[in-house]
Amino acid sequence: MKLKYMFIVCLFNILYAGDISGVYSVIHDGKESYTEIFKKNNKFYAVGFANKNKSNESQENTLDINNPNPELRTRPMRGVVFMWNLVAKNEKEYIRGKLYRFDNGKEYHVNAKQDGNILKLRISKDSKGTMGKTIQWRKMNLDEIKSIQAERLDIDTLELPQ
Repeated sequence: MKLKYMFIVCLFNILYAGDISGVYSVIHDGKESYTEIFKKNNKFYAVGFANKNKSNESQENTLDINNPNPELRTRPMRGVVFMWNLVAKNEKEYIRGKLYRFDNGKEYHVNAKQDGNILKLRISKDSKGTMGKTIQWRKMNLDEIKSIQAERLDIDTLELPQ
């Protein structure tokens, strides 16, 4: 029986290792929002979809006014994939991603490390991460996600940056 249990645990770890997909609580400037990380073509992407006050309407009405491309300044921020091309280095480290910041319209390099339900993202101007800062996102559990499930986006319809 003990051997069977160990086999199941090992199989679970193999199947789900190296996958940071899920819904995260993100705190920025004292405000909490919700972001979904998803995997496509062995790369990870992130999209914001709601604020804690359950007002996705405010995100839909908030435009990407700092975008360097004038044609994109009228697009709503909700539903824009703002992190892309993050790849697994091993089961806890992710490298070579890019991140777009709506507040200044700039792109940054991003690497990440998974520590339990905390994802530590190193956002920097250089690809090595020497000039930047580390932020933390908390992966939400299924019970927490239930209250915001209806606000999640269909990730199959999102436009992915290159």
